[in-house]
Amino acid sequence: MKKSKKDQEKTRVKLIETAIDLMIQKGYDKASMREIARRAGLGDATIYNYFPTKEAIVWGYIQLRHEQAVSTVDKIPEFSDFTLKEKLHSYFETLLEGFLPEKEFLPTAFKMTHQSFLTHSTEIKSINQVFFTQVRSFLSVAIEKEEIPDQPIDTVIPYLILDLYFMIIFYWMKDESELFHKSTEFMDLLLGIAISVLEQGLIGKFMD
Repeated sequence: MKKSKKDQEKTRVKLIETAIDLMIQKGYDKASMREIARRAGLGDATIYNYFPTKEAIVWGYIQLRHEQAVSTVDKIPEFSDFTLKEKLHSYFETLLEGFLPEKEFLPTAFKMTHQSFLTHSTEIKSINQVFFTQVRSFLSVAIEKEEIPDQPIDTVIPYLILDLYFMIIFYWMKDESELFHKSTEFMDLLLGIAISVLEQGLIGKFMD
């Protein structure tokens, strides 16, 4: 019997979680597709219906964490009443919390993925699209509420905010402070600067 889309998604998530756990335990190179499939309770060949390679699973893992972060922030009580800075802070914090159980694996994951734009532009575009859609919704509401003036939220600004996110997550990966308070301070600093720039409409003025 053919699995429903919901069941297929559950299997995809299970494969990702199983694979990342195994890669953390044994190392990326020693974790085989066969062992991942068997630990997930699937036949050796079935895994290839979902992911053609281990590298594809890592891409799927990063995509999954981004999708889960979007779902999580959307369920925060009274989130719509948050300021733009509060929304971005909550979104970034949620992304970091999602990656936290695999924090030790992240340097490997990001080295494999985000340093290979030319060969994996499709995968990067898919992940970034999740991020951009969320950020643009935050910016659009902020403009409607007159928190910030109208500016090019469909072009350069989401990419600049993505750069901020990468700066934060790379800092966080090396942060050993208690409860990652240094990362929180760094995030507050960067977001404070970003919001100030957006409030003054400097990017739009520069582009004009």
